[in-house]
Amino acid sequence: MSEEDALFLAGLELEGAITASDKVRGLIRLARRRAETPAGWDAALAAAHDIAAPALKALRAAELATDRHSTVALALTSAVEEMLAVLLAAPAELAGADPQALARHEARLVDCAARLTEQMLRWGVTPSAPAYDPTIVSRRVAALGELTRLITAAGDRPSAA
Repeated sequence: MSEEDALFLAGLELEGAITASDKVRGLIRLARRRAETPAGWDAALAAAHDIAAPALKALRAAELATDRHSTVALALTSAVEEMLAVLLAAPAELAGADPQALARHEARLVDCAARLTEQMLRWGVTPSAPAYDPTIVSRRVAALGELTRLITAAGDRPSAA
């Protein structure tokens, strides 16, 4: 093993792994988990959580160090984790090209996107969102106002028969 790899392994933090041998076994488990298609929703959610964990850990550490908090950043991270879980579960759930499975997959994606959109709009109607920059959401949502007006106007028009 190269010196660079040995230093990496020594500094690596894996849950329950203390010795270099424990860490190598942990890395093999992680590689296997990433190479295998999750068997279902629970496994996909666990894999998505593992992928997002370093970002979430860094976010929480930075918040602690700066004594700042953002519900927006945490909620968006959680939403990305859920969307990733839906995508990771897709290969197992879509095997066999079942039209009903396709519709369920699409519905999950739309549901995740709709909940995220609804949350952004809720934050956007207040002048100050629970974020590091309290106006970030309202500024972005305001920019979407014209699109929202067009959608509403299109829905109000009588349909051509």
